[in-house]
Amino acid sequence: MRLYYKTRGMGDPKGKPKVYFSCHPDEFEKVFPVISEDLLRHANCAVWFDAEYAGEYGTDLREPQEIPETEPGDVLKEMQLAVFAVTSRFLHEGCRAREQELPLALKLHIPVLPIALENGLEYDFNKICAEIQVVSRYVTDSTATPYEEVLQTFLDSVLVGNELAERVREAFDAYVFLSYRKKDRRHAQRLMRLIHENPQFRDIAIWYDEYLVPGEGFNEAIKAAFENSSLFAMAVTPHLEEEGNYVMQVEYPMARDREKKESGFKIVSVEMYDPDESPEGRKWRIDSSKLKGHEEFRYREITDLKDEHRVPERNQAFIDALERIAKKENDGSPRHRFFIGLAYLNGIDVEVDFDRALGLIRGAAEDEKPCIEATEKLAQMYQHGEGVEADRGEALRWQRRVVSQYKSAYDENHDPDEHKGYGTAYFKALRKLSDMLREGGDIRAAIEIADEALSFSEKLEEEVGIREQERDRAVMLNRLGSLYRDLGNTREMISCYEKAAAIYERLVFEIGTKRARRDLSVSYERLGDISRVEGDLQEADSYYEKALRIRQELSETSNAPELRRDLSAVLTKLGNVRKSGKDYAGAGTYYEKALAMDKVLAAEVKTPQAYDDLGVSLVKIGDIRKAEDRMEEAAACYERACDIFRVNMEETGSRLYRDHFAAGCEKHASVKKKLGKTENASELYREAVAVREQLYEAEETASSAHALAASYYNAASFFRDREMMKKAYELWDGLCVTHPEYGKYRDKAGKHLKET
Repeated sequence: MRLYYKTRGMGDPKGKPKVYFSCHPDEFEKVFPVISEDLLRHANCAVWFDAEYAGEYGTDLREPQEIPETEPGDVLKEMQLAVFAVTSRFLHEGCRAREQELPLALKLHIPVLPIALENGLEYDFNKICAEIQVVSRYVTDSTATPYEEVLQTFLDSVLVGNELAERVREAFDAYVFLSYRKKDRRHAQRLMRLIHENPQFRDIAIWYDEYLVPGEGFNEAIKAAFENSSLFAMAVTPHLEEEGNYVMQVEYPMARDREKKESGFKIVSVEMYDPDESPEGRKWRIDSSKLKGHEEFRYREITDLKDEHRVPERNQAFIDALERIAKKENDGSPRHRFFIGLAYLNGIDVEVDFDRALGLIRGAAEDEKPCIEATEKLAQMYQHGEGVEADRGEALRWQRRVVSQYKSAYDENHDPDEHKGYGTAYFKALRKLSDMLREGGDIRAAIEIADEALSFSEKLEEEVGIREQERDRAVMLNRLGSLYRDLGNTREMISCYEKAAAIYERLVFEIGTKRARRDLSVSYERLGDISRVEGDLQEADSYYEKALRIRQELSETSNAPELRRDLSAVLTKLGNVRKSGKDYAGAGTYYEKALAMDKVLAAEVKTPQAYDDLGVSLVKIGDIRKAEDRMEEAAACYERACDIFRVNMEETGSRLYRDHFAAGCEKHASVKKKLGKTENASELYREAVAVREQLYEAEETASSAHALAASYYNAASFFRDREMMKKAYELWDGLCVTHPEYGKYRDKAGKHLKET
């Protein structure tokens, strides 16, 4: 197997958190640059991927790292995270990423991050792949948590950053330099595990250049690691006999010379082979006489070669060497055990060993004086399936313990004049617990915890300052508002959102930062949405106008696509309000402004979602032209929209884009019918019905059944087709069993059937 990598500035990947990326192979060149840039912007990691996917794109990267005799599972075991680009093709076309790599990552308990590059794929992913959170890159709801924030939170929870990795390395007692031919990678990994089988060497780190980059800095990297090591362990196989290898030319001579000069430095050479191979395979053993008699290189100085399968002798060799060098004192504290546990969890200078990691981290969390970082890590591990089977119940249990431990630390150590940050940590732990309860569907419990966090936030002023404390309160109020919305409590929902908006208004007045202004615009938009649903169009218009003014100011100071998309969204909502009030001229003005922005965004970012936004804006204007009886103009808008939706549908197969195409066809057909162009209308109605039937067949939900029934009804009315009308009636009649609100549609179809 060959791997390419990408890092910030294409620096050395050694020591950086390992992220594995995969996708539908035909989409690699389109999706990898986007997602890898996102990942590297938020985390100083190394993004690895199979060189087979790279195509011509790979010529701009480093030479692939050859990993001989290695299965995909062996590669994934060494990764801290597996990221998958989720598209309609990924979900609905056979590909290795979905059918093999994703299930394997889940089976191996590697955290998985699915990033959707089209909207509306969450349901399909959960149904087809796994019941895990899908992060949408193109969030259409500007009041939702932004993608960048969601991504940062996830990466922070599963990747070990540079600072923490250094603290982990400082916890080791000593370092061993492991020398091996790259062809013998699996033997080297086995030797690493053999060393750590001895419990007393648990805290010994092992350096080996698993993904070291050839070229500039190669020798320097090895030299630095070599100088920090106290023992040279060499995996010996027949591959060492081959001429011109790096172990022969550089590594072993360095070790031999150093052993002669320093009494504390030792070499242990271990012959590695598979004893259960075929008779022919067992002949694959090193010829020690050749080593000792080697002319070019003095392997003859290897006088005490250990056999890996003669356990007592092999272990004694390492015991004799390591007992002399592992003199660093550690306190055996919970914090120390936590750091060593992180090392084994993430493969930081030791082999990945999930069982050992879990034991160490759990022990640190359950100690009489627990390491709270260990407790937090356990909650994250069970939440994301990191090294363990994902278990929502266990994640909640450990998160509750995190809350309890930070509360105790705050009560015991809080000093208004010399705080230690425990209050902030306690607040964040409560916030996360509330979010986890909400994800699990326990809304009332989530509200209870969110209320507790809100009340406690008032005490944070001394730790974080009044402005940050105010923002924390606003964040919790918005969370509570969303929870009350989920519960159906409109009064409390509105109250929370209004209080949050009032806080943001104060912050904008006092500090006026971009963050505060955007937060305020989101609050106004959210309140506008509520007012519109409640039927108060005047109030909705007022809130949207306030949001619009802020977003116009923000877009003038930054050309960021997400800010312009926010602006387009609120322009569309203002158009919706005007349309609801039958102010078609006013609605058209706002829709035209949104359309102008969507055109530019589609040309710039060229994503299916940007094109879909453009298509939706065209449909909105088509609706206005139709209401104004300007049918030719309406037909032109609908036709352009359908062309966009068709391309998206054919290129991605997305349910969302198919739904938009069917809806566009129906609107276009209705206008063609009014214009007397029955042939065109007939073709459009048939296309809409065909797509709706496919959608219903793929997902028999109430919404897809209703959409298909409506398509049947519209087409039946046009074709005067009794059988199609009967299908519409039967679908609505079936829906009425559990959804009585569809009765009015059923009755309308029934009336048509009686008349014909």
